[in-house]
Amino acid sequence: MANRPPLNHGDVRFRLRLDPQLGAGNFLHFAHATTSCKFEPRVHVSKGCSIQGRQVTALSVDELKCAADSYAVYYIEQGVQPLDPVAVYCTSGLHYLLHYAALTGIGAIPVLTNGAMPADIAASYFRRVGVVGVIGDSPRLHGLADQLRFGDLRFAADIDRFAGGDPGALPDWYPFRHGYDSPVMITHTSGTTGVPKAVLLQHGKWFHGIRQLLGLDRAEGSHRYLSALPASHNASVAYAMHAVLTGAELMFVHNREGAAVARAIEDFHPATVVSFPETWVALAETDLSRFDLSSVTTWINSGDAAHETHIRRLLAHGHHHRGAERVAGAQFVDGLGSSEMGHSSFRIVHTLHTDTYDRCVGIPQAWVEAAILDETGRMTPNGVVGRLGVRSPSITSGYWNDSLLTFKSQVNGYWLTGDVAYRDHFGCFYHLDRISDVIRTAQGPLYSLQTEELILKHQQDLADCTVFGFQGGTSEFDTAAAFVIARPGCKRDERQILETVNSVQAAKGRPALSLIRLADPSEIPVGVTGKVLKRCLRERLAHSAAVAIAS
Repeated sequence: MANRPPLNHGDVRFRLRLDPQLGAGNFLHFAHATTSCKFEPRVHVSKGCSIQGRQVTALSVDELKCAADSYAVYYIEQGVQPLDPVAVYCTSGLHYLLHYAALTGIGAIPVLTNGAMPADIAASYFRRVGVVGVIGDSPRLHGLADQLRFGDLRFAADIDRFAGGDPGALPDWYPFRHGYDSPVMITHTSGTTGVPKAVLLQHGKWFHGIRQLLGLDRAEGSHRYLSALPASHNASVAYAMHAVLTGAELMFVHNREGAAVARAIEDFHPATVVSFPETWVALAETDLSRFDLSSVTTWINSGDAAHETHIRRLLAHGHHHRGAERVAGAQFVDGLGSSEMGHSSFRIVHTLHTDTYDRCVGIPQAWVEAAILDETGRMTPNGVVGRLGVRSPSITSGYWNDSLLTFKSQVNGYWLTGDVAYRDHFGCFYHLDRISDVIRTAQGPLYSLQTEELILKHQQDLADCTVFGFQGGTSEFDTAAAFVIARPGCKRDERQILETVNSVQAAKGRPALSLIRLADPSEIPVGVTGKVLKRCLRERLAHSAAVAIAS
């Protein structure tokens, strides 16, 4: 590889950390003013896209700012005002980043929306948020064609034909001066329980985790990132912010299938790869011996915690350092986070030499206070399962246009994450399930994520599995079921798997599963971020059970 421009000096990063004006809404302007390598390619894409009439695969910080300034002029000409929500609905990481910077530059609120969201759901989401404009690529605009008629909407534009305006026409107040609590993004949840929720992110609060990182010594792998996150997700934007401010290089991967990500790693030579659990599953089931992954020192998981079986397969690749010693096998940084948390709130590091799994997400970040709460909001003792609550400067202030849900999500000063967890006597937290996915069996609650972890650990011939409950017959309890996906070339018997799994469940004092079905991946419905839509599986099997009873 050719020599790369150095990262910004530690003194620059530390000064940025201490600047109270810097935040999520103006990071690009600060980076442009401080970076030592503003004219070198810094943000890359695995698939070229059209920016101001030319096809590009990478932009420098200077090019990012020039394009964002030009786009800001267009938005001002469209009458976009500070605090106006504007939707960005496409697939390109560069487009999301540029329009995010342009909109925040004038004090408007970007509503970055996953391009995989179906048009009818996107239209409903845009109405609820109250967007004044939609910027999208041709396929997405075509899907919205008959649905973009609501009171607040003023304009819609094709993102691939977006030329912008003359930066010389920018007003003298540009860039907009944000306050600590100024809204800078509305991001959406995965929609696993229905229409996605609109989460508010703010200039200072959301930036808190990045600010902490700027004050730390440079971590291994922090010079070159590959992001396989959905490009519209706030986690993807946050990694881009950090990379741009520190002078690191970043690539957005367009295709998140296993072989495509492995090929991108081989071509781009990243030190750190960041993604959601779905990509780790895909990579773990890819023949990685066909690819050169030697550059990887760190795998970083975001969102829900990853499963042990997938982590262990990835740890065999790459390398990391212990002091000056190069050690075979990369490290895997796991934890738990959500859009509402604003930043991953828990952290645990796995290597080939560690063995803390069973849904352990580690300890809270230094600026996070976490607790396990009962139904009344009181703290539970160690080892007792309850609702996970967090207090943190990065926590969202709530859901856009939904004060009822905002207040229901808080108790005694804690934000309720919607997760079921427990804490051990070492202070480590264990993530068992989403509250909405806990299965009410006659033997007591069965935690679907905990059970998936157990199945995959004891059934190495399985690539993945999904555990869920459904109402069958007239019982007041749920029927616990699992759809399992066999690894290629492995033939398994459903009854044998069920017996083996239930014997381990019984040994641990956990409820039994009633049904295991070998499934094809196409039978498992997933949301826009790749999470399994267990709600759809519950409805499907409940309907089948009702039909069987009726017949």
